[in-house]
Amino acid sequence: MSNVLRRSSPDASAPVMPSALRAAGQRTCWLLLAAIGLCSIGLRETFPIVAIAAPHDDFLFITLAESLLEGRWLGPYNQLTHAKGVAYPVFLALNQLAGWPLKLTEHVLYLGAALFFCLMLGRVLAARWVTVVAFMLLAFIPTPWSPVVGGRVVREGLYISLVLLVLSLALRCYVEPDGTSMAQALRKHRVSLCLLGLLGGVFWLTREEGVWFLPSIAILAVYGLVIRARQGWSTRAAMAYVGLPFVLALIPIQTVNALNYLHYGVFRHNDFHSSDFVAAYGALSRIRHDGWQRYVVFPRDARERAYRFSAAARELEPYLEGDLGRAWRAIGCAQTRTDPCPEILSGWFIWALRDAVQAAGHYQTAPKAAAFYQQLAAQINAACDRSPGECLPRRQTLVPPWRSHYVEDTLRASGRVASTLMRLDGLPIGTGEGFGTPEQLTVFARITHEPIVASPAQNNWHELARVLTAIERAAVRYGLPLSLLGLAWHALQAACARRLNAGLVVGLAMAVAITVRVLLLGFLDATSIPSNNMLYLSPVLPLALALIPVACAGLHTHRAGSAGA
Repeated sequence: MSNVLRRSSPDASAPVMPSALRAAGQRTCWLLLAAIGLCSIGLRETFPIVAIAAPHDDFLFITLAESLLEGRWLGPYNQLTHAKGVAYPVFLALNQLAGWPLKLTEHVLYLGAALFFCLMLGRVLAARWVTVVAFMLLAFIPTPWSPVVGGRVVREGLYISLVLLVLSLALRCYVEPDGTSMAQALRKHRVSLCLLGLLGGVFWLTREEGVWFLPSIAILAVYGLVIRARQGWSTRAAMAYVGLPFVLALIPIQTVNALNYLHYGVFRHNDFHSSDFVAAYGALSRIRHDGWQRYVVFPRDARERAYRFSAAARELEPYLEGDLGRAWRAIGCAQTRTDPCPEILSGWFIWALRDAVQAAGHYQTAPKAAAFYQQLAAQINAACDRSPGECLPRRQTLVPPWRSHYVEDTLRASGRVASTLMRLDGLPIGTGEGFGTPEQLTVFARITHEPIVASPAQNNWHELARVLTAIERAAVRYGLPLSLLGLAWHALQAACARRLNAGLVVGLAMAVAITVRVLLLGFLDATSIPSNNMLYLSPVLPLALALIPVACAGLHTHRAGSAGA
């Protein structure tokens, strides 16, 4: 295996630096990193919070956190209780108890995660300049200065830090050079492996689509197995080395499941991962349409068939065809600028369905809601089995029924999403105005420890933020595609030379995370809901920025290793 896969040293030709000079360089590096972080915090403090009393988004997290603080877990059960992950409301509640301004906490946590990530990049690549350059790019990332991302009280404020922390711990456990065997690495990194698992569980409980990050972690884990297999293979140690984080990730997830069972009688952490709701949604979406319409999963003709098929569906008819349905149709069409507006669009139908079930009286308890969704799915599926010409094959998923043109549509949409990422489109810098009743804004202020400013003013610091954003925009626009090209060239050269180094693996893991996220958003944008925006792209923006110095360092390491060989 050593002839097939030789791991090059970071830079064997580099001169040995005297210890006193090396220590002075380290002190200078730490002072520079501290100065960058303090400047970033100071700039963040000039941007106020944007309080948006959206009942299914920002204000939902606020109300869930308020229930946690009152000792009522997630509060009285309704259609929104298990609609979104619990990690961010828990984070809000803990921050409220600590008495810190929410946006300061989010930013300090982000900077800590970014620093840890950049330090790991510098250690893996044996290049201190990578740490400094990457941290400078990440510290002045433009999303905190934007009212549509950093100003809002949404889970991306925590999610972006979790992405960096999970990736950093994976680098430490699987890629950091230490020359140990698998069993030795398991003992040495047992604390980091445990933290990786626990934070991975929190990551899973923050948003519903966490699977997008797994391929990158898998790349790093496989690399760790391969380089340590040369020191001696142990199947038991290998299984523990890779499997321990996945086992420990179950602790926070199953804890939330158990608490939900204790309070509501259902063992789950999110309805969108539950078999009953997914089965009902899948059953409704299998009913054939008279004519395909983009973003429409349950049009009028399909609803009429459902009412004919199912007594449970007929209970929802007054609401889906009444004011509730018209309201959700208007909201979806207004946000997508769809005119004419004949149907409830799919991204909003999922909420219209839950609201209709609530209005029909089935959200009195969680088991009753689950039983209704199971009944709805069973009745629709039974009728479809009797009339196969009116339905598609059985399906139990939130993904819309597949159509052949979705491949091309997804690729085109993914191109637009990638363009948004590289241009940082739709990312205004400055302040924004929220909305809500005085009572709602009071709750916002109490939970976040942030002043709610009705008409926030611009200032000179915001002009500085716009200048920094222009620099970052140029870095991403030109640096990201060049970095991806450099990474591809590095991979080709490494394959020809049969030589693999950590820089290439780290770059590939980061590039895969960016690519999978872009493809996921492209698929959603093409098939289900408008997803081409910087809020959804914000978790991978730090990776896109950090990839620039990583790709440069990786190419340099490869050339140095080739010269040494």
